[in-house]
Amino acid sequence: MLEGDTWHVVEPREIHVLDRIGGGDGFVGGLLYAILKGWEPEKWIQFGWACGALATTFLTDYAQPADEDQVWSVWSGNARVKR
Repeated sequence: MLEGDTWHVVEPREIHVLDRIGGGDGFVGGLLYAILKGWEPEKWIQFGWACGALATTFLTDYAQPADEDQVWSVWSGNARVKR
């Protein structure tokens, strides 16, 4: 992702996808959330990725994380997210 003159690159992680529908929307929603919260740019793409990944682990088109900690848990690789 380009922010000003700086590229932020995050290597994707392998996840088990149940339904890909909603993953892109989840990514954009997480990205915009992080931007609006005023976080550092490197956190934008991480939070967006985690939101998108969370959405693909549901059979619905969306995810409803309980809070930011749940999303960061997905980013850190925790497969035991409480739903």
